[in-house]
Amino acid sequence: MSTYPSKFSSEQLLEILNQAKTATAIHSTDEMIIETANDAMIAIWGKDKSIIGKPIETALPELVGQPFLGMLQSVLHTGETISGSDTMAELVIDGELRAFYFDFEYRAIKSSTGDVICVLHTATDVTDRYHSRMRELELESELQATNEELAAANEELAAANDAMMASNEELAATNEELAATNEELNQSQQNLLETNSELTRAEDTLRQAIDSAEMGTWSADLVSGMLTISNKSKQIHGIAENIEISLAQSLNLVAPEYIDRVQQAIQYAINTTQSFDVEYLINPMDGGKPKWLKSTGKAYYDSKGNAVSIAGTIIDITDLKAHDQQKDDFISIASHELKTPVTSLKAALQLLDRMKENISPQMLAKLIDQSNRSMEKISTLIEDLLNLSRMNEGQLKLNKTTFTIAHMLNQCCNHIRVDGKHELVLQGDEDLQVFADEHRIDQVVVNIVNNAVKYAPNSMQIFFTVEKAGDFARISIRDTGPGIVPEKLSHLFERYYRADATGYQNSGLGLGLFISAEIIKKHGGDIGVDSELGKGSTFWFTLPL
Repeated sequence: MSTYPSKFSSEQLLEILNQAKTATAIHSTDEMIIETANDAMIAIWGKDKSIIGKPIETALPELVGQPFLGMLQSVLHTGETISGSDTMAELVIDGELRAFYFDFEYRAIKSSTGDVICVLHTATDVTDRYHSRMRELELESELQATNEELAAANEELAAANDAMMASNEELAATNEELAATNEELNQSQQNLLETNSELTRAEDTLRQAIDSAEMGTWSADLVSGMLTISNKSKQIHGIAENIEISLAQSLNLVAPEYIDRVQQAIQYAINTTQSFDVEYLINPMDGGKPKWLKSTGKAYYDSKGNAVSIAGTIIDITDLKAHDQQKDDFISIASHELKTPVTSLKAALQLLDRMKENISPQMLAKLIDQSNRSMEKISTLIEDLLNLSRMNEGQLKLNKTTFTIAHMLNQCCNHIRVDGKHELVLQGDEDLQVFADEHRIDQVVVNIVNNAVKYAPNSMQIFFTVEKAGDFARISIRDTGPGIVPEKLSHLFERYYRADATGYQNSGLGLGLFISAEIIKKHGGDIGVDSELGKGSTFWFTLPL
């Protein structure tokens, strides 16, 4: 089977793991440390994130005396997978020890040298399914007993008919027994109908879960080669609903460089009875843009051990791949953007060191100015990174006060005013006040003005407009630059996005407008942009009064 170098970092893999619907955890060392567990697994255990990093025996002491700790140790030391269906486990939920039933698997994850490095733990809560099955068996047993009772009652009725002349009282008693038996039969039939209804609801719930996950399903008959796929799978592959295709035809949609990988994954599943998980690129049948897909599947066999079918799920991961690429690009950009001012600062300091014994005041002032500009650039980049980190952790705090918007605008952007290349013109309501975090709003304005200077350097005037719009204050920053092409407007406030500035030097991490948008949203306002090519752009935001 061909290999494919991962582009995921450990943090990214853990984030992807956390978003999985299947309850999943990873354990390591003889103490079975819980290295990570996604939300689904933590919910099954009835615990919270604080258990991560603890031995499983400490995190779930109720498992002591149950077989699972021994199973985990066995998988860690032997590398042999252990799985089970309808397996009972007793867990403490809300302070009460309760019995649950699970389908589970403990799988050894091995290094390239074959050493077991951790155990992958997946589980599905099938308690409702298990109880439904037990109830169905009980009902079947009750129905059989009822049928036997009915047969006995019929025999008694026949005997009573033979002895009718001898005893009318016995006949009446037999009729009463028969009526009671029929009532029991009706009740049993009603119970069976309710059980069937529960099973139908369970199937509907599973189908809704698959639909909610934007996941498609598929099944291939290995004898006929025909492929059965869900409507979602057809939509992903760009296949019309009335079109049926074979497994071979579906492989023709796979990009040529990935066909061998997909075929080898399927063959691996058939040969080993294990599930496969493969990512690959397709060219949709409807001629749409190429898509990245992730497909999982498992082979099924007849009584002689021959593989007769293979089935699984499929999901469109194109957006996830694009996001990963954005992160890679961001890391590259951040490295470059930090390296430039650091290099400039280092050069200035080296010159100062070499000339410290005999340096002219003019050269000293020039080198100090160069060093200050480099430090300001580094400080700005680090502040953007810190703001991004605070937002990711939900720690962006607002210190709200009542202030006059016009006063804040007149005091902000001093670096632009000192440079003298652009005039900042204030228009509108100069008395309008808001209750907001003045420092953060100043930061938003500076980000927008910096973009105007960067992307519209020939716009000699930048206009601030303050106005009241219903229960909100609306602040607009307008330039008279080249404008922004329409297809880029919807991306301007995305994380890491940097618009091209044709003909001008572009720098920065692509975080300024994203951070600005998050600040305005946290205030309960809106942010947007209007632009016309050749006439300029107007960035605006609103704040509750």
